[in-house]
Amino acid sequence: MQIKHKIPFIFTIRQAISEDIEQILRLDNEVWQDFPATEKMISSRIEIFPEGNLVAVYRDKIVGYLCLQFINYNLEDHPPFTWNEITDYGTLCSSHNLNGEYMYGVAMTVSPKFQNFNIATRLMFAGWSIIVKYNKRGCMLGSRIPNFFDVKDKYSPEEYIHLKRADGKLSDDELRLYDSDGFKIICALPNYETDPESCNYGVLVYQANPFYNKGFNALRKLLSIILAKWGHKILGV
Repeated sequence: MQIKHKIPFIFTIRQAISEDIEQILRLDNEVWQDFPATEKMISSRIEIFPEGNLVAVYRDKIVGYLCLQFINYNLEDHPPFTWNEITDYGTLCSSHNLNGEYMYGVAMTVSPKFQNFNIATRLMFAGWSIIVKYNKRGCMLGSRIPNFFDVKDKYSPEEYIHLKRADGKLSDDELRLYDSDGFKIICALPNYETDPESCNYGVLVYQANPFYNKGFNALRKLLSIILAKWGHKILGV
């Protein structure tokens, strides 16, 4: 009997550079066909906040991309906004604030061919290392609700985002994923982006930084390095 050995999938995560723009653009247009990024968006993001643009690379091919920015926001009152407003139409030109209290997830893209290799999780750990390094209060982002279209006549968006299955987990596939990663639902965002499956709604989700204002700068920088390099191994993902 022939025994098949599982070949480990080895990829690296690094900061994006201008030479990556073409590959990032191709990946983004493959995944987000209804609202793809433009070359202007990608190049502007890398120029304005290079440290907040991360890529996952396998054999010189970019298979994952994460874009982040720092912002100020009233989390308690949580005023509504659109993706275009919070990201300056995806360019970060006037939206990124290095002194902002929070990190905002602008974009997360993983190749459909590499969906089962924890690339998104690894990218998120790399993102969290930046939060810790810069001592931000936490991370927020706008989640899709791709299952909402099928039940929009039964539930309001506010009801739907808290809807749970029989096992107690959130009903929506994407919200359930963020919930499992520790994000908490803040509010529904009408007209967040053009997304027919979500009826153009987004959902603001948030996770606090457990290391905020803990220790001194050198310790936080050390923690950020540990999260980026070994966080996924510590948690066994």
